[in-house]
Amino acid sequence: MSLKVYCSFIFLMSAVGMTNALASTVSSIKGTVSAIASDPNARSTLLVGARLTLVNRDLPGKPPLRSTTDERGNFIFSDLPAAKYLLSAEADGFPSVTKEVNLTAGATLNIEILLTASVSATVTVRDDEGLLSIGETSTTNIIRAKTLTDVPLRAENYQSALLLTPGVVRDANGGDHLKGARTGQSAYTVNGVDVTDPVTGNLAFDIPLEAAAAVQVEENPYSAEFGRLTGGATNLETKGGGDKLKLGATRVFPVFHNFFGGAVDSFRPRVTLSGPIIRNRLFFLQSLEYRFSRIYVPSLTPGQDNSTSESFNSFTQLDLIANKNNRFKFIAAIFPQRARHLGLNTFNPQEATANLKQHGDLFSVSEQSILDDASFLNSSLSYRGSRVDVYAQGSDPLTVLPDGNTGDAFADSHRQIRRIQWQETYFAKTFHLAGQHSFKLGTELDWTNISGVYHNRSILIRRRDRTLSQRIDFGDDGTVARTISELASFVQDRWVVSKRLTIDGGVRYDRDGVAEQNNIAPRLSFLYLPFTNGRTFIRGGVGLFYDRVSLSMGDVDAAPEEPDDSTTLGRSTRFTQLPRRTVTTFAADGISIIDGPRRFRNIVSGGLRDPSSIRWSLQVDHGFTRNLTTRIGYLYRSTTNDLIIEPRIGRFNTLLLHSVGRARYQELQLLATCTSHRLGNWTASYTWSRAHGDLNTADNFLSDFPTLVFRANEFGPLPWDAPHRFLAFGQLKAPFGLTVSPSVEIRSGFPFSAVNERLDFVGARNQAGRFPTFVSIDAQVTKEFTVPKFVPKLEGKKARIGAAVFNITNHFNPRDVQNNLGSLQFGQFFNSLGTSVRSKFEIDY
Repeated sequence: MSLKVYCSFIFLMSAVGMTNALASTVSSIKGTVSAIASDPNARSTLLVGARLTLVNRDLPGKPPLRSTTDERGNFIFSDLPAAKYLLSAEADGFPSVTKEVNLTAGATLNIEILLTASVSATVTVRDDEGLLSIGETSTTNIIRAKTLTDVPLRAENYQSALLLTPGVVRDANGGDHLKGARTGQSAYTVNGVDVTDPVTGNLAFDIPLEAAAAVQVEENPYSAEFGRLTGGATNLETKGGGDKLKLGATRVFPVFHNFFGGAVDSFRPRVTLSGPIIRNRLFFLQSLEYRFSRIYVPSLTPGQDNSTSESFNSFTQLDLIANKNNRFKFIAAIFPQRARHLGLNTFNPQEATANLKQHGDLFSVSEQSILDDASFLNSSLSYRGSRVDVYAQGSDPLTVLPDGNTGDAFADSHRQIRRIQWQETYFAKTFHLAGQHSFKLGTELDWTNISGVYHNRSILIRRRDRTLSQRIDFGDDGTVARTISELASFVQDRWVVSKRLTIDGGVRYDRDGVAEQNNIAPRLSFLYLPFTNGRTFIRGGVGLFYDRVSLSMGDVDAAPEEPDDSTTLGRSTRFTQLPRRTVTTFAADGISIIDGPRRFRNIVSGGLRDPSSIRWSLQVDHGFTRNLTTRIGYLYRSTTNDLIIEPRIGRFNTLLLHSVGRARYQELQLLATCTSHRLGNWTASYTWSRAHGDLNTADNFLSDFPTLVFRANEFGPLPWDAPHRFLAFGQLKAPFGLTVSPSVEIRSGFPFSAVNERLDFVGARNQAGRFPTFVSIDAQVTKEFTVPKFVPKLEGKKARIGAAVFNITNHFNPRDVQNNLGSLQFGQFFNSLGTSVRSKFEIDY
């Protein structure tokens, strides 16, 4: 696509409206229509061919939308603008029923309509939640705000919702891996606005939990609106204010190390105020959170066995209904954080860890504009800024010993990022041509500026007898200073061929400002009902995905003046973030030099390419009853052109950055969901997976916490490979008004490598063994009550009290392993999180 054509497309989109809240912020209405005889003891039957009409009450002159139920009584109205709607359902032999529905931006409502032979009828409206996607070609795990507060989540933030999705694992450092991908290979948005760190690719945003309305995790994001990813896509939808003034507070009491005394381990007070500024027109929500947490490493000496993190999160949202055709949303968020002793573990004591100081802010304005032909446009303009400083406790060299490090952390980094994003998404009016078509198309322009300085201190690798084995020294500081622009556009068609077959097809274009590459990515997915009973759904899809090249490599300059070994490097340029290193290797006496000093140059070979992956999946859902549904699914993904760094030793010593990395991911998923008025909502899943790839990926070295040494690349199990994972959770209404929410996770331990005293790998990487099986049984119990009258100023207010217990069985779940053959403790595991208790108190004013 030429630049002229693309600019014309940009102009066309901007002429239609102002500026995107992305497709993920649109809404939908779906559900079922059932019929029942007048006999109260009769069982309901799902109605096939029931007729539904949806009228936008805010725009009464617009033509209504119509649909009919499929073989299982399901219906869906997708890609709807936020508005008030009138939903009508009718069927032969039954009186019709009409219900007014208030649909907010990003909401997915599930409506159950029960028609009777008499004049009575019932309509139940609730937010959609869970992994079952009626009428959709791909599955989305929707986790609502109530589940986020009911299910025991150790971190107690919206990011923890990812762990309620099959095929997601969290590593010991808190990184989430979606569908076998690295933490930086998935997309994270808030109301459609990108909040990923453009350097690391990780999620770099946090808000108070009370401001979260729902978290949507796209397991297989086949829609062309999703781009620059390999794994999955996660979107946070935030709450807005309403016509009633509300004030809520939670976690107002600290958690002490000894329950009633000792050091404060956790203190996370949150206050949220929402309501109208101008009734029926302008609403606000303000949420504030102070967060302090202390994490212990039991294998270290008491008093020097903990790391701390302190942060403040402020989230502000304004919603304006300008008129029946235009709605605006403004968001402002700030999230400063300080952390001490990051990376603390059994072999990295406090003195050898780093501290972190960062500040982030996010501002966005978005508009929904409904046009005369009932099509609509979502627009947004956003700014995100951040400053990250990582620094050691002192300036001494880092000394690496088999049984534990001393000295100071070797890497300091100071970087600043600014990003402006403009998005437009247009939803065309539905039309009929050999079925029903719903088109949407969008465009996006990103401008990112980054500057940074990276300073490394010497590393001394010593043997168990403390003789020097290897010394690594560094030259000038690494630097980053660049500005890039990224362009993207997509077109997507949802084609409802018949009641049994729906096809989603689309294509995406991306222009990467780092690799300077034009990428065209086609996608296709489908939903098919093979049987007339409508209890079986077959979903599948195939697509090409391009990931962005991270800005973490720094500047790419012209080749150095000295000649390169052309047989090894070919055409080469230089990257600047890594400070140049010099490696010297010593004999057993720790004095005699047996190799070096070798001075390495940072070389990019062959030009950079955007990592690309092809994935396909197939899954079958079957409903045994109305309340019990099961699923079996298979996913395969192959990734090429991944960025890896390899050391090359010869006439010219180089650290070679090139796009030759590969990765493969396979997944078999078994899932069952059960919904019962008596037993509550339950989900259980088992996932078999296999994540393998090249292990010298660039993110190991080009990050705020880089790996110490460079060793030869290998293809093998990835560090987060967990072949088996079982997950079950739910909510149970117990006697005495209690809500009991248990959660069980059982998964394979992660693989690890064996190294010698020089930190060279011994044997195949990540195949020296695995951590023990991870088992955590957690539960949360809460009770809602009304504050008694004798409590001044709080009488009659609603409150909830309860407690969460983690790792109830105190199972040994170590986070550290001694993998150095030079240690007498080789093969031993350490640093398990034992049983912990957290109280819970919430009050609504």
